[in-house]
Amino acid sequence: MTQKKHRFKYTILLFCLATVIAFAFYAPHYLTYSESPLRSDAIVLLLGKDFKARKKEAQRLLADGFSTHLIIPAYGQVLKPSNGGHLVLIQQIHSTPNSTKWKKKNTWPHRRYEDTHVEVLHAKSAMDSLGFKSANFVSSPYHMRRIKLIANSVFGGGDYSLSYVPTRYEEISENLWWFNEFDLKWVVGEYLKIAWFLMYEPFCKSNAL
Repeated sequence: MTQKKHRFKYTILLFCLATVIAFAFYAPHYLTYSESPLRSDAIVLLLGKDFKARKKEAQRLLADGFSTHLIIPAYGQVLKPSNGGHLVLIQQIHSTPNSTKWKKKNTWPHRRYEDTHVEVLHAKSAMDSLGFKSANFVSSPYHMRRIKLIANSVFGGGDYSLSYVPTRYEEISENLWWFNEFDLKWVVGEYLKIAWFLMYEPFCKSNAL
């Protein structure tokens, strides 16, 4: 009986170890979700420390004819490329683009909304006001899974076509990421943010601003 108990414990231990190893190698792959861009009403560009690389991808999609409008929710802007290729502001979509200010004005759970959640809410508001029904969301590769989860919640039930396009101008390391301080921070940070979103999302009574 004792021997069987030991075998059972070893089996559980090996299973847990295999799970941890599998997660360690698969974790970044789950986060780096991507889809092919679609012909859409707008490109939605989300803010971040690597904004330059994200903006370059958005401009590339505009140049390739995937859309004629660029929405930057964090800045409250809708832009269009001019004949010279420069982006021209055509509409200010809200007066308080800073998510921190927006959250301070609202009650719980809005005050606990993650910044990306606020950006996606503003993006939907802008798209609805312009009559847009399709968009390519552009951000960093590691950011895309969380964006998809949030966008599915915000746009869910509506007649929208969305695609999630990571910038090709930002390199990330998915191999042995736990040995790299930057990679470790973004992998752990993204999973914590996803967990937080999943915790408060059921209490969101409305996806309207």
